[in-house]
Amino acid sequence: MEKTYDLTIFGATGFTGKFIVAEVLKTAPKAFPGQQLRVAVAGRSRERLEQLVASLPSTENPSGIQPVILVADVKDEASMRAMCRASKTVIAAAGPFRFLGEAVVLACIHEKTHYVDITGEPEFFERMAFKYHEQAKEAQVSIVNVCGFDSIPADMGVLYTKQQLEKTHDALPSTIEMFFKLHVAGSAGVAAHYATYESAVHGFGSAGLLRQLRKAANRPSVPKIGPTLPVNPKPHWVHKVAAYTVPFFFADPSVIRLSQQLVLQDKDLATVQSPPVQFSAYICIPTFKVLAMMIFASTMFGTLARYEWGRNLLLKHPRLFTMGMFGHEGPSSKQLAETSFSETFFAKGYSRALRESVGGEEGLKKVEPDVAIVTSVSGPEPGYVATPKMVVQACYTLLKQKEKVPNGVLTPAVAFARTDLIERLQEQGIVFSTVQEASR
Repeated sequence: MEKTYDLTIFGATGFTGKFIVAEVLKTAPKAFPGQQLRVAVAGRSRERLEQLVASLPSTENPSGIQPVILVADVKDEASMRAMCRASKTVIAAAGPFRFLGEAVVLACIHEKTHYVDITGEPEFFERMAFKYHEQAKEAQVSIVNVCGFDSIPADMGVLYTKQQLEKTHDALPSTIEMFFKLHVAGSAGVAAHYATYESAVHGFGSAGLLRQLRKAANRPSVPKIGPTLPVNPKPHWVHKVAAYTVPFFFADPSVIRLSQQLVLQDKDLATVQSPPVQFSAYICIPTFKVLAMMIFASTMFGTLARYEWGRNLLLKHPRLFTMGMFGHEGPSSKQLAETSFSETFFAKGYSRALRESVGGEEGLKKVEPDVAIVTSVSGPEPGYVATPKMVVQACYTLLKQKEKVPNGVLTPAVAFARTDLIERLQEQGIVFSTVQEASR
């Protein structure tokens, strides 16, 4: 069936959705030279969509794209099906996804429309993979979750790091430790929008559901190559990153694990990625004072999020429980300009010579890796500057290289392992680099 629109942004009037629309208008001419990308914006309020389209600055729209308005509501299946029926790809930006995301995924599968989203909610994206992976394969559709800051830098960063070990140094990857840093260059501080906070509250509140889901999914355990990677669950100082660290408590570890489980579980994906790797992740905190504040806030947040009354309290007072970081107005342009991120990956693996000398993977359990490499993924403010860049380039990759993207409900590293997504991200200022070449 001929599709009317190349790309539809669902949730376009939301805080992040507006940034995604602007990113499409700005980057489409270079991504599709000589072609007028057919773009639609979708949501439940025609009035808000009309206001959005009327407010788009012509200076940031060099190709003169005029987005078409589609009214679609997750409570109205017919409207969702109509939106997807007309669209080659959908960028889903409306959250919390555990409440609003499944209807979009289902409509895309039914109407054979490819999909990317910006969720960072493990209970949602693991549930979508569990319920709809086979349906999406049968429909020959790619449903790719977590294509924003959660979790393209981490998921594609692990893939990139493994590739450097394998292709550049002929080493079998064993372990990767990731350290995330948020950099603030000025005095304006850091801020984020309420919608991100709302998703986090419900995400922490669904921890019990996530445990039940994982038990039901019964995914294969990720095999360990070499000795077990030690994980320090307590706050501690790490000299190699010159910071205090705490375990990374957002979606990235869940995404990396699911990427490797999907490849192990689905024989059709077996050639997409290299062998699995042990992974751990930490958040870097610059001073002890900030560490103490973060431990207090996260403990309070995690405790309250377990109970409905606690979640209601958290949602009612976002500034109080995040020390002013989250609010309905979101970050200012100055805050966005002065914030950036980096993720550093410390990886180890086994040289071919060592692998042959110990007689294969079973023998590696008794010896330490003999190859080490350090890589990095860095970019601008992660939530509202980098995320639109990442999800838009993921969508462009689906439009231009679908033959290289498997079908099913996928993570970025599984979906885009054979594409040029990393090169596209590099052009947009999301930098993948080798910090330290392999040492032995």
